[in-house]
Amino acid sequence: MKITIVAPYCSLPTEPHFNRFWYLAELLAQKHDVLLITSNFKHYDKSFRRPQDAETASQGRLRVMLLEERGYRKNVSVARLQSHHVFVKNLEKWLENQKNGNIDLVYSAYPFIASNLVLGKFKQRLGYKMVIDVQDVWPESFSAVLPFMKKIGHRNFPFAARADKAYAYADGLVAVSESYLRRAREANPDAPGEVVFIGADFEALESAPAKQFDPTATRFFYLGTLSFSYDMETVCKGIRQLADEGLNVELHVMGGGPDLEKLKQYESKAIRFYGYIPYTEMMSVAKGCDIAVNPIHAHSAASITNKLSDYMALQKPVLNSQIHPEVAEVLTLVPHENYESGNVKDFVRAAKALLNQKNGSVQSEEIIRRFKRDVSYRKIVNLIERLGNEKTD
Repeated sequence: MKITIVAPYCSLPTEPHFNRFWYLAELLAQKHDVLLITSNFKHYDKSFRRPQDAETASQGRLRVMLLEERGYRKNVSVARLQSHHVFVKNLEKWLENQKNGNIDLVYSAYPFIASNLVLGKFKQRLGYKMVIDVQDVWPESFSAVLPFMKKIGHRNFPFAARADKAYAYADGLVAVSESYLRRAREANPDAPGEVVFIGADFEALESAPAKQFDPTATRFFYLGTLSFSYDMETVCKGIRQLADEGLNVELHVMGGGPDLEKLKQYESKAIRFYGYIPYTEMMSVAKGCDIAVNPIHAHSAASITNKLSDYMALQKPVLNSQIHPEVAEVLTLVPHENYESGNVKDFVRAAKALLNQKNGSVQSEEIIRRFKRDVSYRKIVNLIERLGNEKTD
């Protein structure tokens, strides 16, 4: 099959972040011809790729193409919308130059809404099947920036009709959580679908040696973005209060984002910020720590995130503020304690409670079944190949 993957935020192998779409591209390229289309702009550090980066990443039946966009400095900005518009226009120009039979199946990341609308528009002329992979629900994610929107029914959100139209184009649906798949199926109830968590690279995790720390301290850790969806300020204040009370605790924060500089005011002997570091180094630090922190604001629309997949693979206890039924069910696989986001006193209470049960039972076999990528991603491959066979029958 000739498969095109459209993933604007995809990380390439030399870059520090895991990306579902690169992993899937390599998996599919074992049997199929794969073209991965991504952006020349790196969202995570706001820098541009060079044309030769695509050549370096391409490997035989897996080819990489970079589409130009303008770039932006802030995640929430008019400049970001304008940049995405340029990417989508360039995608449209590329599709206009394709012939029927050049593409058998398109596997597309959602969001963007606009890129999926363009891909849907060309489906009939170019004769391909289309699978949409729902990484985030948009425009519902507005609630992370504007919490009052949580009270509005999501079908009344701005752009909800455009989102429905994008979902409706899909011949197959994949989502990183059951709730995201359910949202897509509101607009496309008959499409076959699979829930496949982001998952984790268990092999890379196993090969990373645990970093050696002072064995007398209890180390909390956080992996990922530092932005408006994550209440890291409460975590920093809580750790500082625990230290002030005489507990030997530390916080290790790996990742970056727009809130990093503001949070650095809390940097101390007990609180360390690493910034972006390679995945294996991040796993080494995490393996040397004791308790993971999942500090998502209560008003966020997020569900099973990248960091939660890594936390599950690490099989560490989790201190959690995220309110989501699917997350609550997943957390039953490890020792955990919940606290109210924004409430330092409740964070301290929950942290102390988790210290007393951090050696509780872990459901390792179930974690492997749900989160080990070479196991769970076969469901995506099977869906793609099934749809491809329908096209050729």
